[in-house]
Amino acid sequence: MSGPRIAIAGTGYIADYHARAIATEGGTLVAAVNHRPESLAALSHRHGFSRRYLDLDDLLADGGVDALVIATPNALHAEQAAKALGAGLPVLLEKPMAMTAGEASAIVAAESPAARVMLAHCLRFDDQVRWLRDLVAGGALGRPVHTTAYAVHAGFGPEGWFVDPALAGGGALMDLGVHAIDASRFVLGDPSPVSVSARCGTHYRDLRVDDTAILTIAWDNGVTSTVEAGWWHPYAPGPSGSVRVSGTEAYAQTFPGTFVRAGAEPRPSWPGELTEEALQRRYDAQMRAFFDTLAGTAPAPGAADGITSMRVIDAAYRSAESGQTVHLGRQQ
Repeated sequence: MSGPRIAIAGTGYIADYHARAIATEGGTLVAAVNHRPESLAALSHRHGFSRRYLDLDDLLADGGVDALVIATPNALHAEQAAKALGAGLPVLLEKPMAMTAGEASAIVAAESPAARVMLAHCLRFDDQVRWLRDLVAGGALGRPVHTTAYAVHAGFGPEGWFVDPALAGGGALMDLGVHAIDASRFVLGDPSPVSVSARCGTHYRDLRVDDTAILTIAWDNGVTSTVEAGWWHPYAPGPSGSVRVSGTEAYAQTFPGTFVRAGAEPRPSWPGELTEEALQRRYDAQMRAFFDTLAGTAPAPGAADGITSMRVIDAAYRSAESGQTVHLGRQQ
């Protein structure tokens, strides 16, 4: 057996993407944890591992694992991450990092030089998003002025724990909006948020969480970002996580990847559809970066990036409730 030995906590839809990425990047999926034996057995059969656990404590007690991927309901993230880190296991933690920024910050206390958290903000590893980030960083757009990002499901939405506020902590904003928030920040070079104004609501289904969230984020580099997240909407302007940047000299966007210089014709550079192959490549590249952290590379995105996203989400919910812009202090 070569390569790192990886376990996954959570055996839902996204676990298959992680499992395929582990194999592609030369690791071995050796175990999984889930309280539902049927789901656990199904993942085991699909990916050929035999160690199945109903409780994370039992996995940690048995050892024989080099790292843990956490892909469980949001309410479990903080506790499971802290346990794994305390046992000396590096963690690839699915988004959102936790239920709140406070919970996210508490995870950091469990980190050690040998066991740190990398956030599964998979859009940072998307080919088109990286192309857009490089355009901005290289000055091709001039000075960035405004970004718009979409994280919208047209005609469908999740069920189960995703729509249970006790397990998810929120709705479309927590599920999808976190992607658009982090992708916007990533293409701009990871600025810090200064203020957030938001409207959140439930308009398309009878849910106890939001199915719509619209945010305006001001960053400390002077750029303003708009983020739209939603489930069950009648129309999606692009695949979930598509980002658009307006600069003083040019405009560029993902899905389809397009560059437009003032007064010139648009130059499409990338396809508009997000194929299954392109989606899996995100997870493969993300897993490759995680394996690099096992060899000593600093996690990127790390815990601080996850906390920043949670600070924006916390502020958005406060803004939506109060009807006021929330001004953020300096991140500690």
